[in-house]
Amino acid sequence: MDVVGKKDEAPQQSFAKPSGTMLLLIVLFSIDDLNPVRFACSYTFGLITKRQVGSVAALLLFGVCIHQRRQLLYFVGRLFFRCTLNNMFFRSVEVVGAHNLPATGPVILTGNHNNQFVDGLILLTNCEREISFMIAQKSYDRPFVGFLARAFNCIPVSRPQDVAVKGNGLVFPDGTTRLRGEGTQFLTQVDAGAQLVLKGHDPIKIKSIASNTEVELSAEVPALADGSGMSYKVLPKVDQSKMYDAVYKSLTQGKCLGIFPEGGSHDRTDLLPLKAGVAIIALGATAKYHINIPIVPVGLTYFDGHRFGGRVVVEFGSPIDIPEPICAQYETDKHAAVDALLQMVTNGMRGVIVPTPDYHTLQLIYMARRLFAQDGLKLSTEQSMDLSRRFAAGLDRIMQLVHDAPVRSENDSGIVSPGEVASGAKLSAEDIKCIEDLRADLEKYRATLKSLGLRDHHVRSIGWWSTADLVGRVLYLVGTMALGAIPQVLFNVPAMAIARALAVTEQKKAVQASSVKLKGLDVVMSYKVLYCLMFSPVVYTIYTVVLFTCTSYSTTTIVLLLFALPVFSYLGTMASEQGFRTYHDVVPLLRRLNPQNRAQQDEIPALRASLQKRLRQAVRKYGPLCEDIYYGKKVDWNKEFCQEVSPGKGKSE
Repeated sequence: MDVVGKKDEAPQQSFAKPSGTMLLLIVLFSIDDLNPVRFACSYTFGLITKRQVGSVAALLLFGVCIHQRRQLLYFVGRLFFRCTLNNMFFRSVEVVGAHNLPATGPVILTGNHNNQFVDGLILLTNCEREISFMIAQKSYDRPFVGFLARAFNCIPVSRPQDVAVKGNGLVFPDGTTRLRGEGTQFLTQVDAGAQLVLKGHDPIKIKSIASNTEVELSAEVPALADGSGMSYKVLPKVDQSKMYDAVYKSLTQGKCLGIFPEGGSHDRTDLLPLKAGVAIIALGATAKYHINIPIVPVGLTYFDGHRFGGRVVVEFGSPIDIPEPICAQYETDKHAAVDALLQMVTNGMRGVIVPTPDYHTLQLIYMARRLFAQDGLKLSTEQSMDLSRRFAAGLDRIMQLVHDAPVRSENDSGIVSPGEVASGAKLSAEDIKCIEDLRADLEKYRATLKSLGLRDHHVRSIGWWSTADLVGRVLYLVGTMALGAIPQVLFNVPAMAIARALAVTEQKKAVQASSVKLKGLDVVMSYKVLYCLMFSPVVYTIYTVVLFTCTSYSTTTIVLLLFALPVFSYLGTMASEQGFRTYHDVVPLLRRLNPQNRAQQDEIPALRASLQKRLRQAVRKYGPLCEDIYYGKKVDWNKEFCQEVSPGKGKSE
């Protein structure tokens, strides 16, 4: 299996020119004899002074700031979140495929939605272009989130689910499109084009209203076994004309539009069915204004994304250009054209994530990737993501063959040849048992590591551990935690503790209100960040009051201390992070002091080596069955993860 990675080449000239200009100005203004303002004023015989020039320049600067206040606010907000998210809330944020994003012209970014508000902030702060995100009106109306949304030029979208109301009475489905009700007020409570939400069913559009107790639906609803009635919700028809006008205006001005087409955030390992809004916008703007609008899929992959100190990978996929046949089809059959484009967007988005059926399978794939990679060779982020996708797609193909079960022939080496693949070779019973045993042993290996407090990277060096390693790591742990203790306890812990408690409350509410969330982990980090940003200024305000009222420091000293507090807070966070990393190394070393645990740990390297050998043999033997995933140096993931979709009815959040 070949894994290739191409490192993004940074445009050096774009950095060299402004930095060179800045250095030149610093040289000129730091040497009196070269200072252009002082030099010019010396020839005016005192009629124009340096102070006057400075005052005029300050007024002009103030006017420029007022005129460019939106851009300035965007830049300051982007810089702030880049510093906090990339360096404090997350351990690292890595960007892959930035060259796929067009530098100019209209473009639509479509991202997967696994971390509610944080997804947009991560993309905003790590994308070279300004992005106008589409955001739910419900979120736009929130005080703090709304302020940020306006600062980042977001476009509010009124979603039917945000203004849903509980319907009067009960409805009695009978397996047809006619829906009868008792105690209902269909004539006054619903309109044609609105949607009804019945428990266990997707929203169903209302075609016509016959009376207060009878409506015609666009789809059949199965009758309940006991013939009882059901409660329901009404999703009113929302006028989206203003939203479309704002979106089209943004695109015709050559701006970058950001959409999360799944509609809402979730904590699943694959995409939810996409809402049709992104396809409607792209095709509508193309048809109305005759402009080319590439759609760039963006994958946001989180590692422990609900915890402080997690890791994020932002991957930009290849741009999707709307084919001419789909544009032509849109003129005659809008629904079919929207479905066709939505299929392309879905495939593109699945090509920049690692889609798996569940979280357990995803962790298994990550473990297989680590074991397969050559020891001592550090893969780039792009290579790691590519290898993970190869294992995800390969596992899916192999498991399909396992379920198909026809027997295949094997050559003398036991390795499947490309010719056998083309002839439809399948797996034998022995092959199926080998694959199932390997999967079971991988799961057992993961469980063993967890029980012993080990991580996979510990195993390669476990045989070299000694008492000196334990002493050294403990001293380093004590040192880093001591350095970070005071600033953490004084500045970060109060806000983080309150944020964590409130985030758990929001998590429970989100799970109860959603039918797609598993544990609600997608909202945890978002609310931790929001509440930390809200409570941190309160903490600093309290310390400001204490410094002014309870100390005899001069105002200058207090101001300098207040400016230094964020620096201390950041340094404390970095020191504590190093301490927590060391803690994970110390725990297995402490357990190693117990002879029984030591004996168990000493068996792990041999177990890993055996498992690694079996995995590589399995890849060599069954990899050819996966064809291009195994042989190809570069895989078209858009085609590989192609999946039929059922387009949603709503608009993106």
